[in-house]
Amino acid sequence: MRNRRRRSGVSTGTVATLVILVLVAAGSALLFPKLLGHVDQRVSPQQVGVAIENSFSAFSGSVLGQPTATPDKAVVTAPPTATLAPQQTATPVPARKLTFTAAGELSFDRKIQTACETGAGYDFDFYFEQIKPRLTSDINLAALYNVVLPGETLTDINMPAAAVSAVAKAGFNVLSTGFYGALDGGVEGLQATLSLIEQSGMLPYGTYLSPEQRSHVTAMEVNGVKVAFLSFQAELSAAGKKATTKEEQAYVFAQLTLPVITADIAAARGAGANVVVVSLCWGAEDATEPTKLQTEMAQGIADAGADIILGTNPGVLQKVSILTSARADGTQRQTLCAYSLGSIINSDRRNREVITSAMLHLSLRCNPETCALTFETITYTPVYIWRGSDDGKTTYQPVVANAAPPAGMNENQLDIMGRALADVRAIFANSLIEER
Repeated sequence: MRNRRRRSGVSTGTVATLVILVLVAAGSALLFPKLLGHVDQRVSPQQVGVAIENSFSAFSGSVLGQPTATPDKAVVTAPPTATLAPQQTATPVPARKLTFTAAGELSFDRKIQTACETGAGYDFDFYFEQIKPRLTSDINLAALYNVVLPGETLTDINMPAAAVSAVAKAGFNVLSTGFYGALDGGVEGLQATLSLIEQSGMLPYGTYLSPEQRSHVTAMEVNGVKVAFLSFQAELSAAGKKATTKEEQAYVFAQLTLPVITADIAAARGAGANVVVVSLCWGAEDATEPTKLQTEMAQGIADAGADIILGTNPGVLQKVSILTSARADGTQRQTLCAYSLGSIINSDRRNREVITSAMLHLSLRCNPETCALTFETITYTPVYIWRGSDDGKTTYQPVVANAAPPAGMNENQLDIMGRALADVRAIFANSLIEER
């Protein structure tokens, strides 16, 4: 009898025994924690299944008599992509706009005062009827060449209080008070004048009642744009010097020197000014052209950061220039310089120049982030001071020289107005400033 060949490997009973041992081990994994008091520990069925599967795999080569399978490459699951909150794009701040009208000198001399005298006092309102429709800007500015000294004798400089209210009713809301006769009534007279201007709803600048006022930047905010107003002059009249002390003269006005102007412009910028207006009482009376020194100083003021330069004192119209300078970041700045806008009201008839002036109208756009100023439009209104007659009185009234003439203007006066208009056009002929 042939012997049966013995089979190599593990018997079926051994395999069964191993399976039972694995199941017992898995059950122990579930029971031991509870016996030890760890009631919070949990073993999932999946974990048990994985343990059993691994046990079978460990013995698969010999127990089941099958070759061990080569494990597949582990599948790497990418971590979940974080959902980023959408970044908020900064909304650009829109450019802010404002309009600006600058007129020349207001001089209510004795002849004009007499023409406006009534039985009940003074009425100056009609003086501005012809130009009032052109005073519709956010800022309407002029230079006042008078003071109000209550109880004092009226003169070419000292005017009735009613004139101030008439200026406000016309539409002016900012007045430069810096001129050579500003201290003719002393500091007390200046205080009365400034108080009256403020009571009429207008902003005065250029003369100061104390060192603290002198160091404070006079400004107005319009449409979110802060506009600073500075004024400078070289001296006072003889009457003004006599009526004030040296100490008062040191602060009642700002000296017309480039270092002082530069420092004041820097202070205005430091106080948050987006636009800086600089008024200058300078130049010779009746001069029709600025001097070389004035043009050089104007460029220095532009370099210091001024946006608008307005000259007064000659009493006649001079050219208007656009000056260019460089900012600290290297970009170009444009500065408008009106060397003199003439006189918008007076009784002088010495020559045609003193009765000819212009009002400048500016449309400005200001970038609130960079404070860069753009002159969108620059136009002018030609003005002629008409000498007429009303009820036997000689009257003086500023009229728009390129508009329909007012009733009562005779042929001779029309001819003079036409020549005055031609003078204004000649001054602006070579500029980019357009007639309105």
